[in-house]
Amino acid sequence: MAILGLIPALLILGSSGAYSDPGGAFALNVPDGWSSSKTELGDGLALTEFAPDVDEPAGTVTVFVQTAGRDIEPSQHKEISDTFIQFLMGVIEGEGTVKSQKRSEVTFDGKKGSRVDLTYSDEEGVNFSGRITVVSGKRHAMAVIAYAKVGDAKHQKLVADVETSFAVESRTPRAGGSGGGGLFTKESLKGAAGQIKGNFKRDSMGSVIVKGEPPLTYGSVANFVTVIEILFDIQFTETEFLATRERFIEFYSKADAEGKRVLAEQGAGLLQTLTTGTAAEREQSRQEGKAVFENAFRNGAQAGIGYAQVMWDAISRRSNQLAQAKDAPKKDGWDQEISEGDVDATMEMLFFMWVASGRPAEEATPEAVMTIRNQIIQGLPEMDPQLQMLIANAPKIYAGLRQQWAGSTMEQRLLMSHQFGQCLTEWGIGTSGFEQSGGGGGGGGENSMNAQIAMNTAWNSAKTWSTTSGG
Repeated sequence: MAILGLIPALLILGSSGAYSDPGGAFALNVPDGWSSSKTELGDGLALTEFAPDVDEPAGTVTVFVQTAGRDIEPSQHKEISDTFIQFLMGVIEGEGTVKSQKRSEVTFDGKKGSRVDLTYSDEEGVNFSGRITVVSGKRHAMAVIAYAKVGDAKHQKLVADVETSFAVESRTPRAGGSGGGGLFTKESLKGAAGQIKGNFKRDSMGSVIVKGEPPLTYGSVANFVTVIEILFDIQFTETEFLATRERFIEFYSKADAEGKRVLAEQGAGLLQTLTTGTAAEREQSRQEGKAVFENAFRNGAQAGIGYAQVMWDAISRRSNQLAQAKDAPKKDGWDQEISEGDVDATMEMLFFMWVASGRPAEEATPEAVMTIRNQIIQGLPEMDPQLQMLIANAPKIYAGLRQQWAGSTMEQRLLMSHQFGQCLTEWGIGTSGFEQSGGGGGGGGENSMNAQIAMNTAWNSAKTWSTTSGG
């Protein structure tokens, strides 16, 4: 299978982009011209440093991660914060002079944490300012040390952007920051809104995205995405497709002649290989291709290469299990496990409902989307079983909704829009913008959003898909 020819295109650029910790402890954005270096310290403790590629960086972000052998109880959080802060302040005081420090309790990536804002001078008298933030996830405790030279506005902003993008126990950085944002960026949401308003009309396969020799076309991206979907048995969401498209444009613009050729043409060749021949030959090609790409994407993502990160995120989010639905699925081929990818598909489905029901797309900011996403993740254990089942199968349901919306008449869309509006209202989203103001979380009465969204809205709206898919 001619797959190895695509790997150089994954590795021809530097290491800027999204970074995902190999152990799943965190993800963040890496600015252009920065690199990462991880050191295992033993006993489950590791540090990863992110800094500009120069001898004496003006700004640095260092992340200490302590991996626990079991779930971390909330009652342990204060002791963990105290221990981390005491240790790190001792290290800083041993390497320079602390001029000021102030501790406070903060919310960091939706979780309660502790922070110390400080200024200090190193052994050479250079002044720095920054902060230490300590936060605990389910099985990881971590400290984020972000600092830059006093008066260096450029690196102060870069450091702040990296810190802002930090996501606890996630494969995807939070939206914002200088490295391009997570899955739900301002650009990706704008693109998704355009797709919805255009009734998911696709460009022609030969439509040119970037002129060149050969040109980068819509088909270049679509064929490659189809290859990845076949290899890993997944279905890209609209935002994942748009993120892939943006990375293709970025890499194509910087690639040499061979890199441009690979990005423009290789997807079609790979797709032909995967879809021709006997069933045994196709399966052999799929297994070989999966092994090659999985290794390339994982290594590229760990090196901070944004193009590989997009692909690795799409794959790994599907295997990052967050919870299990209380009830077994009643439909053949439906899932009980809830992954990070399922929650992301749920958020994209809610965004689709928001725009399709005529509400202002600009009110659904990346920050608002990520806030609701965090609320859903935190509330998963106590959710109504029907809502858990919907989230576990959100990729399938959302695909069905998109298909039905694109094929509906104006009158049918009007009815669906009304259903979507009811769904969002029951969820508690929309009373004061794209935010959750109540409802949709617990296992309340028969009129709760949990039952309504599963029984009356999503299932009915997706009936075309469900009745034609053997469910």
